[in-house]
Amino acid sequence: MLWRFLLLTLFLSVPCLHAQDQSQFWPELDTYVELTPRTRLFFLAALSSDQDTRNLEGQFGANLDFFLRPFLRPSLRDMDPSKSRLLTFRVGYRYLATLRGTGNTENRPIAELTSRFKLPLAILLSDRNGADFRFISGQPFSWRYRNRVTLERNFSMRNYKFTPYLRGELFYDSRFDKIAKNAFTVGSVFPITKRTEFELYYQDQRDSSTEPNYHTRGAGLALSLYF
Repeated sequence: MLWRFLLLTLFLSVPCLHAQDQSQFWPELDTYVELTPRTRLFFLAALSSDQDTRNLEGQFGANLDFFLRPFLRPSLRDMDPSKSRLLTFRVGYRYLATLRGTGNTENRPIAELTSRFKLPLAILLSDRNGADFRFISGQPFSWRYRNRVTLERNFSMRNYKFTPYLRGELFYDSRFDKIAKNAFTVGSVFPITKRTEFELYYQDQRDSSTEPNYHTRGAGLALSLYF
């Protein structure tokens, strides 16, 4: 799994030829509600704002997470219990719509399985495999496989703890029968209170599904609430 991350990082460092550049901003609100020690609900509300076309897209979803027993004493982002679980499984539903401008709507059931491993130097490796079942307006049914690898580690400044990370993700799209998109992300999570944290990140995306290819750079800000 680590080799996938290194290979993706190398691939993203190569300039994309004949690409159309886009700049976007991604605000997001994540709400987690604990049901039992092994289950929780996850609600998502996210926006995608294109700085060039002024289009505004929304993504809204509800998910159910299942945890195995903790495999290690919690030591990374104690606010999020999934960080101490060897395996987590998520099923959910996403609704995507264009709120300003033109675009398609999409209904998207999802399933994700995430495995985690402790590496030397207190680094946590997460490997998430996901499947999207896509019902896009005006298009036949399609599906997408996603593989995301994350490296993260806690750092402390006096009594304050924050978590920088590096992340790479590949998207296989059945409509094009190829890996049509990849993304590289660098960011950090910052706790605010015992039940609130925010995540600030920069993401570089390459989409080769169409001609010209799309190269999207953007910044994201996510607020997470835990109940």
